[in-house]
Amino acid sequence: MRVWLLAAIFVLVVPFHPEAGKSDSTADPVPVQIKRILIINDSPAVLLMDGPEQHFLLVFIDFFMANAIRMGMEAPVLSRPLTHDLIGIFLRQLDAKIAKVVISDLKDNTYYAQISLEVNGRTSIIDARPSDALAIAVRHKIPVFAAPNLLRDISSIKEQPREGDTPLPETRKSRPRAST
Repeated sequence: MRVWLLAAIFVLVVPFHPEAGKSDSTADPVPVQIKRILIINDSPAVLLMDGPEQHFLLVFIDFFMANAIRMGMEAPVLSRPLTHDLIGIFLRQLDAKIAKVVISDLKDNTYYAQISLEVNGRTSIIDARPSDALAIAVRHKIPVFAAPNLLRDISSIKEQPREGDTPLPETRKSRPRAST
């Protein structure tokens, strides 16, 4: 529980790493899991963490996508399919499969994602908003990865704020958001 709060504080208080967003084509994407949806300064965000919870990525999204991801995490039984459910239905009807989702880049404070689609033995990479890619992944149990240069080290977060520090500042000039 404390990890997500520390991640949120770190992302809002510490400037983003200067190497973030620079492509490293030699580095393999790191498997991550959606840990939870957070609300930070009235903005929803998805907290992604690697397996040993040593690194994290926080992607700010809109409320509609936060709800779609949350519903996918909770897996309620619905009488009719929602948009991200329909995508899975279409793919199954076409004998296609999503192999993985990768949060791949950060450009101009906007995160980008790629969906790896397999059809007839051929793999295609589809550009996607991270929020859509994550909503599809959580609904259809598709593995999620992140480019290693986008992940932040959890150990660099200060556990105890200094006296006078505000843990969650009221404003921030800009924070990376999912691409639109």
